[in-house]
Amino acid sequence: MTDTTPPEEAADAASPEAQPNWRRDLEARAKAGDEAVAELATSKRRDAFRDAGLDPKDVGVQYFIKGYEGELTEEAIKAEAARAGFGQTAPEPTTPTPIEQQLEGESRFADAADDAGPVTDPELNDLIAQTKDAEELQALMESRGYQFGAAE
Repeated sequence: MTDTTPPEEAADAASPEAQPNWRRDLEARAKAGDEAVAELATSKRRDAFRDAGLDPKDVGVQYFIKGYEGELTEEAIKAEAARAGFGQTAPEPTTPTPIEQQLEGESRFADAADDAGPVTDPELNDLIAQTKDAEELQALMESRGYQFGAAE
């Protein structure tokens, strides 16, 4: 048998641009499919940890997520996270009643008064004892910021 195709057409059919590269197209599609499957698995894993009450943005939790190899059920994740010390939240503070607020305020006021120290300068008592008359006492007190005859 002889080849009946003209030489120009035979050269065009042999060029890589003229032949459809179906193999590379299938490989690219398979790779895109594998990437989509991996992305879906990652999303499901992240959602499972989020549903278990863990914050995936927390750095410590990120390490926990990377190392976790158990079941991706909410109960299993919660149990393992509690065992590892994650997901334990502090109890929400309760709002004190008005009476409790008043008692707390009075307690703070009393504590502040206890720590205030002496009201007057201890040295002042010695200086007052050394004064000999009223004018000297008045001059001493005025030098310390006390006022006399302000109502006049």
